[in-house]
Amino acid sequence: MHLGEASEASVLNRCFFYFQVYFYNQVLGIVGSEVKKMDRKMSPHSALVDVMQQGSTAFPVMLFTEYKRLGLNEGQMMLLLHIMVFRDKEGVLFPTVHQLEERMSVSADQIIQWIQTLVRKGYLSIEETVEEGGIRSERYSIVPLLQELAASYLERDSDESVTRTETSQENLFQLFEREFCRPLSPMEYEMLTKWLDEDKHPEDLIIAALREAVFCGKLSCRYIDRILLEWKRNRIHTPEEATEFSKKFRQKGILYQSERLPEENRSGEFFLYNWVNQNS
Repeated sequence: MHLGEASEASVLNRCFFYFQVYFYNQVLGIVGSEVKKMDRKMSPHSALVDVMQQGSTAFPVMLFTEYKRLGLNEGQMMLLLHIMVFRDKEGVLFPTVHQLEERMSVSADQIIQWIQTLVRKGYLSIEETVEEGGIRSERYSIVPLLQELAASYLERDSDESVTRTETSQENLFQLFEREFCRPLSPMEYEMLTKWLDEDKHPEDLIIAALREAVFCGKLSCRYIDRILLEWKRNRIHTPEEATEFSKKFRQKGILYQSERLPEENRSGEFFLYNWVNQNS
């Protein structure tokens, strides 16, 4: 580890350590004055827990799950938490660098640098307000941070959705290759992709059509395409409906026929082939 990296890690560790020390000192100070007002039967442990519950500050959970994706380090995170505590628990909307330095284990220069970085990246803004009497004041706003957190979360959710879709398609291709006992041709890959992206056939319905083709001994993407087309024409939307529909076909001795029969099919539609009564 480089000296600079070790130094930064040491600084960040001290940030968390002194934050914990400060927090418990504050809590114990409150306990000293508040425990006297509580029931004498309450133990010091229970009193401490009660005070901590009353003095809790809510932080956005996504701040902890997304800050790494936003490019924030632990020191900048701690600075943001201090700003939130000043605002929510003490009513200080624009804590000075000196006030922040008193609670953190880093120098004023480091705090200034972090604030500048947060403002430059659009995670923190400084707003100016005019109060009654024309008095101007400034305050920190974390609204830009919350907006970035929301965008990061939605982007991650979208990325995961795309990954799930890609994984699902890959599994579908593998299933076809396993049933066909051979690799798929480029044309077959294109046909499967068309079923999913253009025709919008549900994946489970495509799998049901594959199983129907296997049952009929017709391992062909063209044949499966005919099955899907016939199901679509008959408003078949689920594998369960497809199963019932196929049972009726088999009871009648009918297969989905993709090849032309001797009679010319001038309509351009495919035949439903009655294989029971067909002469061999």
